[in-house]
Amino acid sequence: MRIIVDCMSGDNAPLEIVKGACIGAKLHKVDVTLVGDKSRIEKIIADNSLDTTNIEIYDVQGESITMEDDPGVIIKDKKDSSMAQGFNLLKDGKGDAFVSAGNTGALLTGATLIVKRVKGVRRAVLGAIIPLGTPMLLVDSGAQTDCTAQNLLQYATMGNLFMEKVMNVKNPRVGLINNGTEEHKGTELYQQTHQLLKQSGLNFVGNIEGRDIPQGVCDIIVADGFTGNIVLKLCEGAGIFVKNTLKTVFYKSIFTKLAALLVKGSIKEIKKSMDYSEHGGAPFFGIAKPVIKAHGSSNAKSIAKCIEQAKNYAQSGIIEEFAAMSKAQDEVQ
Repeated sequence: MRIIVDCMSGDNAPLEIVKGACIGAKLHKVDVTLVGDKSRIEKIIADNSLDTTNIEIYDVQGESITMEDDPGVIIKDKKDSSMAQGFNLLKDGKGDAFVSAGNTGALLTGATLIVKRVKGVRRAVLGAIIPLGTPMLLVDSGAQTDCTAQNLLQYATMGNLFMEKVMNVKNPRVGLINNGTEEHKGTELYQQTHQLLKQSGLNFVGNIEGRDIPQGVCDIIVADGFTGNIVLKLCEGAGIFVKNTLKTVFYKSIFTKLAALLVKGSIKEIKKSMDYSEHGGAPFFGIAKPVIKAHGSSNAKSIAKCIEQAKNYAQSGIIEEFAAMSKAQDEVQ
């Protein structure tokens, strides 16, 4: 198993990316190809005494894709970037999965146009794990802002396969994020999607509201990419708020500090349950080979987790399941 890692993209690139990839390779017993500026990567490895037993470096000197770049630069002006070259390696069979903390739009464009979609999948979509206690999958979490009801049904079906095959959740519950739980609530898109999900054979629990998400009322949250990204960032912000609030409360005085010592273990558990780095990145569902979008501000711990996630995704056989799903849905229509 070989994982290709884009080392030059993301807020903490290349330091945290290289460290995390080397740690992940050793922890999860996979080979890793580090794509990027070879001299910078080798210096990071030397300065941090990183184990390179399962590591290869693919030297790329092209200008990196930034978070501000237009998505199309990956196939136009920055075809020699670490992200674009990583996709080419994946397409050419030089690895089994690809991990990048870079520009989401550029990743979607590269995955779609270089690696290609699974036959029958209309649009690739991002599935992100929401770190609020019991892991919940949010699909779409930001890839596609303009959707049809059929698109959302396909997102839900791919998410269902992921939760079953990769996250080992039996018969996952599917909820449709909306501005009310009643069937008639929401825009025409959401009303149509509600009816399709009811008839889909999935374990559909109906519409859910934003306040239901922390309660764990479902395992899969279905949304268009615009709504989904707002939900994701709000949940991430809520997690940061809770952690900061706990710190403020327990560091107020000597008495609260003593109290903190008594509940130190429980506080750590709360923080861990709300930490996105515990769950890796967001896979692109519907791409012909595994592509994992790491968080833009990923640290080494998060990248190492993405290595494990990429390995599990590649071994799950889920991409073949996506193809079979798409074929079945086309036959029904």
